[in-house]
Amino acid sequence: MSTIISYFIFLLVLLILTLVLFIGLSNIRLISNTY
Repeated sequence: MSTIISYFIFLLVLLILTLVLFIGLSNIRLISNTY
């Protein structure tokens, strides 16, 4: 049971990291486009 929970937490962290990276890249593109 604990392995399933840890695996779910790992997937959740991976998803959050991907979202943060995607938002950061899009922000950099917007900033570079304005300047």
